[in-house]
Amino acid sequence: MGQHANLKYCKGGAGALHKLYLVLAIIDANGGRIEGRTVVQKLGYFATLKASLEGIRYKDYFYGPFSKDVAIALEDTRAALLVNETVRSSPIESYTYSLTDDGHEIVERVRNEFPKECAVIDKIVAVCKERCGLFAHPLACAAKSHYVLTHAGGKADRTPAGIERMASSFGWNLKEDDIKRGVGLLEALSLSGKADS
Repeated sequence: MGQHANLKYCKGGAGALHKLYLVLAIIDANGGRIEGRTVVQKLGYFATLKASLEGIRYKDYFYGPFSKDVAIALEDTRAALLVNETVRSSPIESYTYSLTDDGHEIVERVRNEFPKECAVIDKIVAVCKERCGLFAHPLACAAKSHYVLTHAGGKADRTPAGIERMASSFGWNLKEDDIKRGVGLLEALSLSGKADS
């Protein structure tokens, strides 16, 4: 653990949870293991909407809202030997992340120091796991729907058909059923992003 003692001081500004801790807390909330970079990104996106986190920025990207901050934090936790990364290349390349013993030790300290933020992350992961099994596609559809509704402004067409049209302006191909399921997940997460019927 000695080589990771400096991570104790990776605190976010004004008592906010640091992005490294966000990644560790997301993985821990699913029993210490999670599949997929996109899954980590989308759970991180939802967490930024609900918890006090250090300046994590998201922008539109192919798979929905994407944060370079979260991508770097995921790589940093792997490089610091707090997370193991397993790559499977068949049939498509996929990544699985699991906490190491040192990662578990750090998360335990994070949970003691940031109980409120960790409780929010735990709830997000639990709801997403229950609603969509933590599969990347439904998480991405929910995140895209939220992003579109957030960036559309108050007078936008908030019906599934309107969201579908607005999503195309971001280069996203969302279908009505995906939008309805995504908005359902957003409602279960108590995130603003309600579509009109």
